[in-house]
Amino acid sequence: MAPSSHRTDIAVVGAGFAGCLMALLCRKMGRSVTLIEKGRHPRFAIGESTTPLTNLLLEEIGQDYSIDFLSEFSTWGAWQERHADLPVGLKRGFTFFHHTEGQAFRRFPDHRNELLVAASPSDAVGDTHWYRESFDAFLLRQAIDAGSVYLDETCLSAIQDSSGDLCLIGSRKGQQIEVNAKFVIDASGPRGALFRLLNLGEWRLAGMPLTRSVYGHFRDVKRCAEQPAFDSEGVPPYPVDDAAVHHLFPGGWFWALRFNNAITSAGVVADADWGAWSAGGSIEAIWKRALDQFPTLSEQFQNATSVGEMRSIERVPFCVSEVSSSRFALLPSAIASIDPLFSTGFPLALLGVLRLAGIIWDSWGKENLGARMEDYARVSLDEADRVARLVGLAYRTMGRPVLFNALSSIYFACVSFEETQRRLGKGSREASFLLGDKPRYRKRIDECLENLEVLLRVPSPSPQQELNWVHRVRDCIEPFNVIGIGSEEKGNWYPVELEDLFAGCEKLSASPFEIQAMLNRLGLAT
Repeated sequence: MAPSSHRTDIAVVGAGFAGCLMALLCRKMGRSVTLIEKGRHPRFAIGESTTPLTNLLLEEIGQDYSIDFLSEFSTWGAWQERHADLPVGLKRGFTFFHHTEGQAFRRFPDHRNELLVAASPSDAVGDTHWYRESFDAFLLRQAIDAGSVYLDETCLSAIQDSSGDLCLIGSRKGQQIEVNAKFVIDASGPRGALFRLLNLGEWRLAGMPLTRSVYGHFRDVKRCAEQPAFDSEGVPPYPVDDAAVHHLFPGGWFWALRFNNAITSAGVVADADWGAWSAGGSIEAIWKRALDQFPTLSEQFQNATSVGEMRSIERVPFCVSEVSSSRFALLPSAIASIDPLFSTGFPLALLGVLRLAGIIWDSWGKENLGARMEDYARVSLDEADRVARLVGLAYRTMGRPVLFNALSSIYFACVSFEETQRRLGKGSREASFLLGDKPRYRKRIDECLENLEVLLRVPSPSPQQELNWVHRVRDCIEPFNVIGIGSEEKGNWYPVELEDLFAGCEKLSASPFEIQAMLNRLGLAT
């Protein structure tokens, strides 16, 4: 049979949320787009939990490219009002519980083995967990309606030069297919299409342990609030289950994300030498063995049933060594896979979409396209390295709540400062994640992390040595801490307190009137 041939300005490989969004933006810029997917929708996808910065970036993309509906997915309240038919989960914050293997979980009055960080003051403006099966399919429909050519069930086997274009060669439903594109964007995930077809190199992310994961979707998972082990004195900053729930133990952690269709996303990521992996067996057997290490979690899942088959990743960390050229680029989800611990995947992906779309808008057909792509690669790899260093140290402090909670405050201080600055219109829209483009702050953070690395090499550090490092963290983040994270008075429970923003006016280079105007726009008038 003669091959099915397509000619296009831009081929986007991978029809997940980032690929569909990229295709939609390229169509908004007047470029012809062919969107290629190896599977078919609707289909399962992992990576589900948003953050305030994620939602702000969605709003910015919608504003920049006149895609009004994107803002409707930026808060729980707007989603329920406009798209109640699409399943979604309510995320009011980040919940961390520190467990000990073989022991039931126990909370303490001083919250020493937990960390609750609110991301919003109410459900209406709360963040969300995306039920990707439905959300990705929705975005795909928007990309198709905007004029993208969609080729699903397409297996790519080769890539060739073709008169200055790139020719993607493969098969679709038994027929050979060729897609000739002036530019190819890879949104197919870690170790994805271009990594394989172009034999791109891989390097190990510095400081990240080699981890494995098993995960799936479940029904009838108990809420923490239903278990006496999670009872506590006082009222927490938000219902602890309406969050990204993390159950930590030395060398790994479990997650639980609840959707409003009675499904819970859950899984475990842990160091490759963790005992639960060693006996082998089916994914379901490994999952049960992992839960059995922790009596409270075993009780939580005792009546749970999986929805569809469970899945596994044998090696989670990944980073590609070559990101882009004048004819192709990988989106962040194809550049690196680090860890879902702090929900960094979505903001990194959306920052990559914004940057790449801006380059296509400004430099399509121009001589500076290659130079712009070099900058894109440099920033993308730097961000992956910075996230990996932070997460790698988090793994080394699991089982040591004092250190883990202090380290986490660096992340929360960075992202809350970034989000607030962007909402105030301060600084550059090209800002790098985790304050990577701000040398003064970056130096402070790097020095603080170096101090932690030194401390972790001490065989048995004293409580005072750990406390000294905690004080270093507080000093480190003070110039950009606008949410009061790390305060001793709050005792590891951090609600959203708007007065913290007003107290941080000077740090944000903003007046109280600007802060108030921002809160008014967000529906948070005080």
